[in-house]
Amino acid sequence: MASMKSIPRLPLELILHIITCLVPSNPAAFLPLSTSSTKTLIAFTLVCRATSPVAKRLLRQHCLSITSSSRLRDLLLCISIQAASPSPSPDRAALRSLTSLYLAPFPPGRLDDLPTALWVRELFLTVSGTLTRLVVDMPLRSLWPADDHLDVRANLRQGFEALARLEELVCVRDELFLRVSEPEWHVDEGPPLWASAARWPRLRRLALYNADAGAPGFWRAVGAAPRLETLVLTRADGLEEGVCPKTEYFAVADRPLTVVLVDVEARRPEGMPRWRWRDVDPEGRMRVAAYDVPTSFYGDEDEIELCQEWVKGAALRGTLWGWEHEGILLEAAPAPGQAHTG
Repeated sequence: MASMKSIPRLPLELILHIITCLVPSNPAAFLPLSTSSTKTLIAFTLVCRATSPVAKRLLRQHCLSITSSSRLRDLLLCISIQAASPSPSPDRAALRSLTSLYLAPFPPGRLDDLPTALWVRELFLTVSGTLTRLVVDMPLRSLWPADDHLDVRANLRQGFEALARLEELVCVRDELFLRVSEPEWHVDEGPPLWASAARWPRLRRLALYNADAGAPGFWRAVGAAPRLETLVLTRADGLEEGVCPKTEYFAVADRPLTVVLVDVEARRPEGMPRWRWRDVDPEGRMRVAAYDVPTSFYGDEDEIELCQEWVKGAALRGTLWGWEHEGILLEAAPAPGQAHTG
């Protein structure tokens, strides 16, 4: 039998290179928890002291997907155990320093769950100093303020408000509906959270579902976000209701902005008011593109679910923000009934 000394060994550098090759080359991509790559990374956390920190770092960067309330609870428990440990360890602060997160802890169509809402708030308060990328898949519209007798929405809002370092946000199911009062209550809750320079001063990329782009003040709120560079609007309402996005946006902002309008081809906003674009934005600083979500030959899918899942998939693959280069660029157009003068 060959002795242990005679068994060939791979150089540590090669092993570490193999570990890093397990994750996507795109640093923004999330790895599904069920893949062989994720399972291999988990195995490498147990191999030796040299491979463990590298594998754990990659797991934190690419695999932090919270898809149930129990998984969220377990993560918080792990963080609290590490924080209470008297022995110094690199892992002690690692979980409190998350930078990327996919969060879907609520069951479909049910937000009325106070324990889960409290856990979400606790997690956000814990990682608020480091979290920069967030993909949210929560049924925020399933519980309206008038029916929120447990203050679920208020607790969620407090958690979101704490994310002062957030740079990228994708809301899969809604426009980040975090209101805690009904419109008829006449309570001034201020601008949307994503437009608050005081709360989220670093936000650069934002994706919303079914936002009312024709609502008074929407595009001015977009302009109020101090560092916003890219806005993805999926199945937005009000795009053809007469509000000129560029007029409203440049009334309060003086910086470039890329807007991507996502929907199926049949709902492309051809009637979007564009007749003032040349006057308002002669240099084309606001770039507006329409991205068509592909449909099947028969076109019998639920368009809402189709668009939501398509956006979520792109967000998890880290390709969503590249859609601006794949869409159809919308140019200035004459007003209805007027000839195009060039």
